[in-house]
Amino acid sequence: MRLAFVDLETTGGSPVEDRITEVGIIEVDLDNPALPVREWSALVNPDAPIPPFIQTLTGITDAMVVYAPRFEELAASILAPPHGRPVHAHTAQSRPGSPQPASALHGR
Repeated sequence: MRLAFVDLETTGGSPVEDRITEVGIIEVDLDNPALPVREWSALVNPDAPIPPFIQTLTGITDAMVVYAPRFEELAASILAPPHGRPVHAHTAQSRPGSPQPASALHGR
């Protein structure tokens, strides 16, 4: 069985006010979890400044995302069903207001 793990970096901890700056997805085969089946990540232009504290915490700067696609440009591929695979959202339970769909951060 395969499992998809999703991790988001954001401009802060509010699912209402803050925006996504990076999406990472890793798919593993539970029969051989040491070898990832697929890895994918993308920086996301949040259309808002990244606070200095978040830049230090994540290493993602305004300069890194200025030419990155906006979430709306990536949403269809990110939010597509994982082909029957269970999905684990890495830090979703520790984020205020979670679980929230990622699209909620971008008014979708």
